[in-house]
Amino acid sequence: MSEQHKGSLETYEYIAKWIAPDFFFSKNDVWHRFGMLGVFGDFVLSCTPGNILEIGTGESSIYLSHLARKYNRAIYHCDIAPSKIINPLTVAGYMTPAEERFTDRKVYYTGRSTLFMGPSDDMFKELNILPIALGFIDGDHIYEQVKKDFENLVPLVVDNGYILLHDTYPPDESYVDENRCGTVYKLRQEIEKDPRFDCITLSRGCAMGVGLTIVRKKPAVREYFNE
Repeated sequence: MSEQHKGSLETYEYIAKWIAPDFFFSKNDVWHRFGMLGVFGDFVLSCTPGNILEIGTGESSIYLSHLARKYNRAIYHCDIAPSKIINPLTVAGYMTPAEERFTDRKVYYTGRSTLFMGPSDDMFKELNILPIALGFIDGDHIYEQVKKDFENLVPLVVDNGYILLHDTYPPDESYVDENRCGTVYKLRQEIEKDPRFDCITLSRGCAMGVGLTIVRKKPAVREYFNE
């Protein structure tokens, strides 16, 4: 080869200053279980205005509440089982930092967090929810209810915001049970055909191997090239 091409050399030296970042996922689980929720959520919030909402609390709450703190966003947690909210509140950092908490019976407020104990239908009716950049639905696994959750959330999501759905790709027929993946996959199949959204499903390797569907809300007013 002849002498080095100066432009190519400069480009390489600028781009290829590699680092090994500590991605936002569990040291133990890495990409598996809910690791992708942390990594993808971090990306979304780095470039999308808006807040966070989850239906169905648990491991996902640890990732999402951390992202709320990192990006200084409001976050809404909802679960029909009070214990899934009250018990984690005893552990600083699980859903919230160690801040003063107050409640109006079924809603806890702490710092930037609002924690709703009750049906998601009631949450959407009773709370004044700020615009959402990142939503995560992992509550009831029955098609009819998860569809209601999705359609209730969509109007609150900003243009180019995201809704993530769990349990959308059952590995086999034994998972089509409401205590496992249920019939959430039916909603995923509908969204794939809905022109309001872009949609891709990660079938394995994250979110406990039962499917994580990433849905982007297209802008309501858009030119042909955004279709």
